[in-house]
Amino acid sequence: MKKVAFYGRYSSHVQTEQSIEGQLHVCQKYAAQNDMEIVAQYIDRAMTGTNDKRPEFQRMIADSERNKFEAVLVYKLDRFARNRYDSTLYKKKLRDSGVKVISATENITDTPEGIFVEALIEGMDEFYSAELARKMRRGKEESFRKGRFLGKSAPFGYQIVDHRLVIDEKTAPIALEVFQRYAAGETQNSIRVDLNRRGIPNAAGRVWNKIVISTMLRNQIYAGVYKISIYESEMPCPSIISPELWDKVQKRIEDSVHRSRMNRTDYEYLLTGKIICGKCGLHICGCSCEKGKYHYYRCWHSGSHHRLHIPADRMHELVRDALHEYLTEEKLDEIVAAAYAEYAREDIPATEHELLKSELADRVNLQTLRNSFRMLSMPF
Repeated sequence: MKKVAFYGRYSSHVQTEQSIEGQLHVCQKYAAQNDMEIVAQYIDRAMTGTNDKRPEFQRMIADSERNKFEAVLVYKLDRFARNRYDSTLYKKKLRDSGVKVISATENITDTPEGIFVEALIEGMDEFYSAELARKMRRGKEESFRKGRFLGKSAPFGYQIVDHRLVIDEKTAPIALEVFQRYAAGETQNSIRVDLNRRGIPNAAGRVWNKIVISTMLRNQIYAGVYKISIYESEMPCPSIISPELWDKVQKRIEDSVHRSRMNRTDYEYLLTGKIICGKCGLHICGCSCEKGKYHYYRCWHSGSHHRLHIPADRMHELVRDALHEYLTEEKLDEIVAAAYAEYAREDIPATEHELLKSELADRVNLQTLRNSFRMLSMPF
């Protein structure tokens, strides 16, 4: 009797355990009819098959190297992967361990015709997944253009009514208060402490932290502008603060970022405010420990599962090396030429005298531009 492992997966939160139960039932029936014994089960819930970031899937691949089973049994091949690259790569890994993938509902043989049919099925699965993603994106974009709010929860001070943002009369005054207090010079931490002391929960019903306050102060929705980075347009929405207050808050945030690049140890964090955390999208800032002996860039999001701590000198080296690699002589000339062309279009001299003066100034400006860009590739 052949020992096999069952792998099940469903991709949507809308689906339930019944999907897994159905897959398992069909595979158990197939195993009984083909002299197989299911000795292990690997199940990924609400996980897409378009990539390999699936814990149970990876555990199954690792276990295959320990000769725990001879085959992987799936309801359909699209449960194994919806990406042809991943499918080919991991099937190769399984074959190297003497393990093959078997579909309980798709009759695929080991003949050349079977190989063709399998490739055709995998191609259709990937097409279906890509087409579904395109339709979902198109639907979301259309909803956005109609003024619908696409977020899962409303920002503090708002409610979602009929898929649109409306001002929450109870919490909007508190949101306005946060902006006004920060614009007046109060720190984010002081505001956070006061809100928690007063027992006011944030939009998620939890206590306030500095990340929530910082994100709120940078959210342009409060000034009446709703936009999503993947879409080119922006939509109006109800505003809680005035454009003048928004500008004042953003100016103070920018000034604070510049001031934070230098700390009490006189170590200059050149990249503070210029690095974005790839996991939470927030700015990474400089910090030191042991009385300034060690310096780091860090992102301390409230969800500490991805807390980052990167030595500052190492980060400077990485950026410097990247600039050296990118800013070659040819690239510098290309950048300078493009920048100068843009500059030249802005001010066209009207007389011959002005033209001569401009030509002389151009030579100086062009060399200055070139030298400025070369400074970017120098060591920190």
